[in-house]
Amino acid sequence: MKLPLIKGTRIDSNAEWRDSLPRNMTGFYQAVGSWTGYLRTTDGLKTFATGFGKDRGGIWSDRFKEHYRLSGSVFMTLDEFGVATDVSGGTTVPGSNPARMSNSFNSVAFVANGEYYRYASDTLTLIARPEGAEPFIDMCYIDGYYIFADSENLWNTTLANEAVFNANERAGSDFAPDDIVGVGKSSDNKLMVFNRYTTERFYNNAGALFPFARIPNAAIPIGIVGTTAKAAIGDGQWIVFGGSKEYSPSFYLMTNSYQGISTKEIDSIIDTYSDFDLAKIEIEYRDTRDQGLVICYLPRDVLVFDVTLSRQLQENIWYTWDSNSVAYRAIHGVYDPRNISASASGWIYGDRQDATIGRLDQSVSTQYGEEIEWECETPLVRVGGIVKVVEVVAAPGHSSINDDVVYLSTTKDGALYGPEVLLARGNIGDYQHRTIERRLGDYPCWMGVRLRGYSKGVYSVTGLEINEI
Repeated sequence: MKLPLIKGTRIDSNAEWRDSLPRNMTGFYQAVGSWTGYLRTTDGLKTFATGFGKDRGGIWSDRFKEHYRLSGSVFMTLDEFGVATDVSGGTTVPGSNPARMSNSFNSVAFVANGEYYRYASDTLTLIARPEGAEPFIDMCYIDGYYIFADSENLWNTTLANEAVFNANERAGSDFAPDDIVGVGKSSDNKLMVFNRYTTERFYNNAGALFPFARIPNAAIPIGIVGTTAKAAIGDGQWIVFGGSKEYSPSFYLMTNSYQGISTKEIDSIIDTYSDFDLAKIEIEYRDTRDQGLVICYLPRDVLVFDVTLSRQLQENIWYTWDSNSVAYRAIHGVYDPRNISASASGWIYGDRQDATIGRLDQSVSTQYGEEIEWECETPLVRVGGIVKVVEVVAAPGHSSINDDVVYLSTTKDGALYGPEVLLARGNIGDYQHRTIERRLGDYPCWMGVRLRGYSKGVYSVTGLEINEI
């Protein structure tokens, strides 16, 4: 009997059947013998640089071939060798909220603490908001304009000068009487306006009072709970967290229409938060050659939606990530196309805990040298007999048995797990090693298996096989 690990099953204290999500692992669609995929420990983090405070956002500018970040109150550049340089010129950026960044042919700009900052000609400048504007919450660049949003209106700079707002040039998003929450640029060069319960598209019509006009019949009855509760994932698609006025907030895949991607387990986690906390959610997208991951940062949890594997398996695949006792610390990922640290291009991340700036590394599973616990479970299956042999089908020979450990435990009811057994993984180079546990005992009805471990190196596992019953 084959037992997959991509999504386990458990029973909670309220007698509800719940999913057990892989923890600090990600899945891949790959034929491995008769298996169709495998789980691997998450990519590790290595120290790349030290910023000037907790990270508030970053951007790579193809125009200027520079990596920019807002680190604490300091606007900085980061070179390919990890050297952070303060380029703020004495213009500090107060607050601690995330910055919303964009860039044009002439500048890099961002909104932070309700204000508009523009970096051009090696100078960071605070640009005054237009008369009547409330504190800005979001921005994007499209068709030569910087577009800004406060909770009531959309504002734009002029084509002639990115530091100038013409008087009374503004627009609303009035499909429904809800607040504007964010803006974005679609892959087909449309202005996306995300409201609390609705989303509208605008096109460039060179209007007199606002250069963009609402597209008739293109409104979507789904909005977002907060400015950072959205992420573009390419091909005109967005992952958003929000909903309509009639329903509780949830995760949606949005195109010209929308579909829910939350599972019962994800909604159960969301239900542990207040609406005030949910409005602080930050959503990012990481796209690599073989994987597309939507990383959703909540105050106590980090939930990860696997776009690639969900499409291939035709079901919604989620994981949870953490940094042992706290929520996953890496945030505001920027893909830097240069040769990072004299090696390949890579993803650079800020930190939720301190001024550390890290580099994503696929060759390790540690976070800044600390081993991170991972865990996964099988679904509950009906056995009805004595289980003699269970084999963990993994890729052996890649980690030292002295550094990396794997524990196996089983359940007969989905609620309580028995004692853990330490399994030998095999030394480096021992590619023929088999991870087997014998004489597990009698399982009158149900059986489920949990794997838990710590790994400095990468650990990959396809599933488990019960060979004798």
